Amino acid sequence: MSGQTVASLIEKLQPGGPGPSHGWCAQCAVLLDVDGTAVSLYCDGSQLLWHSDPDGARLGDLQFTLGEGPGLDAARDGALCLVADLSRAYGSRWPMFAAQAREMGIRAVFAFPLRLGALRVGALTCHRRTPHRLAPESAADALTLADALTLFLLGGRHPRTRVLRPSDLHRSEVHQATGMLSVHLRVPLASALARLRAHAFATDRPITDVARDVVAGRLRLPRDATSA
Repeated sequence: MSGQTVASLIEKLQPGGPGPSHGWCAQCAVLLDVDGTAVSLYCDGSQLLWHSDPDGARLGDLQFTLGEGPGLDAARDGALCLVADLSRAYGSRWPMFAAQAREMGIRAVFAFPLRLGALRVGALTCHRRTPHRLAPESAADALTLADALTLFLLGGRHPRTRVLRPSDLHRSEVHQATGMLSVHLRVPLASALARLRAHAFATDRPITDVARDVVAGRLRLPRDATSA
């Protein structure tokens, strides 16, 4: 065991502490007895901030690309989404996400909303490679960590003038590529993002990789969507 406790992880979110990071997410995974965790911000879509492992990032990207999944639901709706076995009756709720997550070897996903009253901030999403329910004590710890993360992201107990750094934004290239596509394709930003998502899905590539190619000039999507 790492010796991490809920209190020690929350302490890092207090004024003067280092704040969340990929390492912090890894420590959360150990404490909660899951294979990985990720923290996402919800603002006109889900923005992945920190993750413990590559699978956490891939799951976040998958939900962003498909527009469905437990983490996205938790962030958008402010409700718990505890899925102990993705192979069961979740195909109708998240048909594409459930199938592709299983192909990645992910069998369980537990998403905890970051919310304060009616204000929805994001989600703390945990995953496992084996289908198994989350222990009640782990769920309680995750809810406590989610509350602390919410206050951190809102700045309620963290008087820093700049909470998030550009390096914290996992999909900064996606936003940049969306703007470039909007100009090139002469379409609104929402339509440009939809084209980027569609290309990533059609080519079975992470959306961040596609976005990097667009930004670097290695990929230009045609104005005619039918020839993309």
